[in-house]
Amino acid sequence: MRKSAYLRQTAVLCGVAAALTGASPLPPERSEKLNPATSEQIATTVRRTLAEDGTPSASIAIVLDGKLAYAAAFGDAILSPHAPATTQTRYQLASLSKSITAAALLLLEQDGKLSLDDHVARWLPDLTQADRVTVRELLEHTAGYPDHYPQTYPAGPRTRPTTPDTILAEWAHHPLLFTPGKDFHYSNLNYVIAGRIAEKVAGEPLFAYLRKRMFGPLGMASTMDLDEITPASPDVATGYARHALAPRQAAPAEGRGWSFGAGQVVTTATDLARWDEAFLAGTLLMPAQAREEVSAPQLASGQQSEYALGLYVSQTGGRTIYSHVGQGLGFLAVNRIYPSERAAVVVLTNDSSALAFAHIADRIEYLAVPPPPQDADARRLFASVQSGQPDRTRFTTDLNAYFDEQVARQYRSSLGPLGPPVSFKLRSQNQADGITTVTYDVVAGGHGLRLVEQVVADGKLESFQVQEALR
Repeated sequence: MRKSAYLRQTAVLCGVAAALTGASPLPPERSEKLNPATSEQIATTVRRTLAEDGTPSASIAIVLDGKLAYAAAFGDAILSPHAPATTQTRYQLASLSKSITAAALLLLEQDGKLSLDDHVARWLPDLTQADRVTVRELLEHTAGYPDHYPQTYPAGPRTRPTTPDTILAEWAHHPLLFTPGKDFHYSNLNYVIAGRIAEKVAGEPLFAYLRKRMFGPLGMASTMDLDEITPASPDVATGYARHALAPRQAAPAEGRGWSFGAGQVVTTATDLARWDEAFLAGTLLMPAQAREEVSAPQLASGQQSEYALGLYVSQTGGRTIYSHVGQGLGFLAVNRIYPSERAAVVVLTNDSSALAFAHIADRIEYLAVPPPPQDADARRLFASVQSGQPDRTRFTTDLNAYFDEQVARQYRSSLGPLGPPVSFKLRSQNQADGITTVTYDVVAGGHGLRLVEQVVADGKLESFQVQEALR
């Protein structure tokens, strides 16, 4: 659940001690979509990434051409007594659960039981300005309600059990932070309210509705409610954290009920990939609701929000990505969906103090998901300077003069030994003075690099620079 900083699409650093990554992953599930060389590259890069920072385990799933193409688990689901992670191991999704809660409200709208433009007052009339806040604004984080759980640890009463109504009684009567629809403020409370509305409309507990209407039909048989987890629950990873640079230890537990609606789903990478399959195939939601799910609003402040209904939306370099990240007590997770490529990448980890999950996702994206044309072109140019044979047909006259044989040799001698990149991620793109500046974060040979291209109107490069980046 928790911090919005973790919920933005970020390219961050890595994850598990070498002692923990010695265990071989189980054979990939349904790997016919990946050739053996790519499968081995993925396994190698996951092991290497885990070894860099000590995250106990990672479970990954890759959807290609709309179907699960690869799934594997690495490392330890539990450190002591030792239990290896498998593809059946369940992890907390934390705030990734919001994608599922939002889909539940969309299903209720699809069934004609509510409209997302209904006001909260229809079901919860005593909440602050409930006659002005809509269900849609809850799901978009534009309602203005404060966050009832901004901490990254269970402070004070959060160690004891609670109920959704108790949370609402305590937190949903505070003044709004802004006029509904004016601004974006990530708030777990929005999804507690939304989950409670779903229960009132469905006439049953939220998770029971999810099982009946979503998890069952999609074959997500391993998906569980966080509040149902007990020490006897099988195949559940232990979450770990560390204080500063001290050794990892089991993360503290929160009381039952605090993650309701906002972070209560516990599942496997393959189950979440089934949700992605349904998303890409359009088999869960009707077209109208599917469009709503990914339509980020224009805020009353004039800014374009990056958040739709339980999904962040990014459009960079000609590629659209729908995503969400979750940070729980001892868990970090990411789900990225690439609609044009009909692909998705799921990475679940059990360490909330190390950021291997995003680094692994970046590397899998590079290895397995077809790049958009702009990124493919940048990759080819990078490879050409590594080999000492830059594609000069792409250079302007000025750049060809600057990038002479001496410069080309320096690029080859310094970049060539690094070998092919393991990650190649668009960082930013902007236009000024008739020039488009495109920046990539590249990882190769253990080095973090920054590639900056400046492109003029006819598509030629006015500048091409590679520098070492701080990591």
